Amino acid sequence: MRKLLFAILLVVSTTLTNAQDFAPIGATWHYSYFPFIPTAYTYLKIESIADSIINGIQCKKLKSTVADNFSLTNYYFMYSKNDSVFFYKDNAFHLLYDFGANKGDTIILGYYKTHNELPLKMIIDSVKTISVLGQERKIQYVTCGDNMIIEFGRQVIQGIGSTDFMFPRVDFAPEGQLRCFQENNSSVFISPFYIYNDWNKTDCEQIIVINNLDKTEIKNSISIFPNPTSSNLHIRGCELNSEFRIFDTIGRKIAQGILNESNIINIKNLENGNYYIELQNKELKTTKQFIKK
Repeated sequence: MRKLLFAILLVVSTTLTNAQDFAPIGATWHYSYFPFIPTAYTYLKIESIADSIINGIQCKKLKSTVADNFSLTNYYFMYSKNDSVFFYKDNAFHLLYDFGANKGDTIILGYYKTHNELPLKMIIDSVKTISVLGQERKIQYVTCGDNMIIEFGRQVIQGIGSTDFMFPRVDFAPEGQLRCFQENNSSVFISPFYIYNDWNKTDCEQIIVINNLDKTEIKNSISIFPNPTSSNLHIRGCELNSEFRIFDTIGRKIAQGILNESNIINIKNLENGNYYIELQNKELKTTKQFIKK
């Protein structure tokens, strides 16, 4: 009886573990938004925020927001089992990824339909590996879409998903390519497949800095003044030759440099508005927000 109970508990434990392989709490994806206007510097963020149970299945709740319009918020519910990932829509869970599929396999994504109302098929053209956050992960090179109204894929990375967008999207949809991915406060994986690579790097670095703002400020006594300011920004608590970078509120790097002996940064040329300044003091990095008026 004890052996049977242990076996049941082991199966349940294994099932729950498998269900959490994809989108652990804190996992964050950054995608371009309005990709046909790259100069807009707009991004969409999806973050795994909580555990949930739907139809008796333990899953993750994901929150999606657009950087410059936080009224555009959506929620998704997803779970993984073995190598497959499922999403909740219209009162049921549907297959989205199968990381276990290999070259020559075809995955049927039955929830999505092509222009002729046939189920969307994902064909695995080849399978390789890619280094992600210090791990070797499987990457599937896929063909998926009808070249008319719905597309998906290009590359699918184990534990991350499509390098295009997390879900299939119709042509001319505002959601765009994966910029970067972070898992459990780890370092950031920058997608090598993102076509606007320089913009992507700056944007993703700043997002992570803003996310960690409260944690870094507690650790040190660096301060800035006056705030607001119209001309000069004084820095207190930083050593000589400390590095600084200034970003706007949507992640664009506006200025960078090295602090001089006066620890004063001239910001007269900045337009009025809100900004973030990132300061590197020895091995400690902090971020402060200031207003140019």
